[in-house]
Amino acid sequence: MSLYGVVDIGSNTVVLLVYGMNSGKPEIIRYESEPVHLVSYIKDGHMQAAGIEKTAAVVKRYQDILNEYDVTARGGFVTEPWRGIDNSQEMLDRFRVDGLEIVPLTGRQEAEYDFLGSRLDCSDILTGNAFDIGGGSTELIAFRDGKILEAVSIPVGCVRLSVLPVDNEIPDRHMQDAFARWPGLLACPSDILIGIGGTCQAAGKLCAALYGTDHTVTVEQLTAVCEGLKARDYDMTAAMHRNVSQGRWSVFLPGVNMLLGICRAYGADKVRISKGCVREGFLLDHLVRE
Repeated sequence: MSLYGVVDIGSNTVVLLVYGMNSGKPEIIRYESEPVHLVSYIKDGHMQAAGIEKTAAVVKRYQDILNEYDVTARGGFVTEPWRGIDNSQEMLDRFRVDGLEIVPLTGRQEAEYDFLGSRLDCSDILTGNAFDIGGGSTELIAFRDGKILEAVSIPVGCVRLSVLPVDNEIPDRHMQDAFARWPGLLACPSDILIGIGGTCQAAGKLCAALYGTDHTVTVEQLTAVCEGLKARDYDMTAAMHRNVSQGRWSVFLPGVNMLLGICRAYGADKVRISKGCVREGFLLDHLVRE
C-alpha cells in the first residue's frame, strides 16, 4: 500500500497524518497532534522567534515519524499564521526540512480544501453552506450542486476569541461583516450546515457522549454545551475534559460560541459534522493527484 504523509501547521495545533488509500478514499494509519497556539506568538504583525522554533521542532519530529514509515509522498501546509506577518518567508524557510516542503495556503485555498475534504462523507448534501472554525481563522463556503459558489476566510478563530468575552456580539458582528463583504455566502440558504475541522469535530464528539448524536448535532444541544461551560457547570466541564483533547480545553468554549454565531447568521438549526477537512482536501489535490 502506498503511504501519504500530511503535516498541517495551523493556528492552534500542528498535526501529522499518515494515510493509506482504501478504494480511492484516505484511511488514517497514524495521527499525531501537538498544541502550539502559533497564532498567539504574533505581535504587531511579526511572528516571534519562540513560536517559530517551537513549531519547527514539532515539524522535525514529524519528519522523523514519516521516515520511520518510509513515506515517500509527503507534504505540508501552513494556514492563518502565515498570512499578514512581516517575516512570513523566514518562518516558511525555518519550517522546511529535507524531503518535506511546507506550502502556504491562502484563505481561499484553505476553504476550497476544506470543502473538498468534506465531500468524502457529506457529498449527499449537494447545496448549502459549510464552515471550519480554526484557531486563527474561520472558513465559510457556499455551494450549489456540489460546486463552490463562494469560499472565503475571515481572521477570527477560537484561539483569537479565547482572549475576548464569550458573548453573542463578537461572532454576530464578524458574520454580519462577512455577509456584507461577500453576499454570495447567502446564495444557498439551508437549515443544516456542514461543520468541518477540529472545533466542530470536538463539539460533535462531546454531543455524542452527552446526547447520543451521530454525525448531526442540533443548535439546542450546542447551546446547552455553551451555557453549561459558561456557567462552569461541574458535569458539563467534566464531560468536556473526558471527550475533548486537553490541548483544546482553553479554546473549546470560544469555538462553540462562534459555532452558534454561524448557525444564527445562517438561520440553521442543525450541523452535520464532517470527518474530512482541509488535510484530506490537501492530500487528494496536492499529493494523490500528483
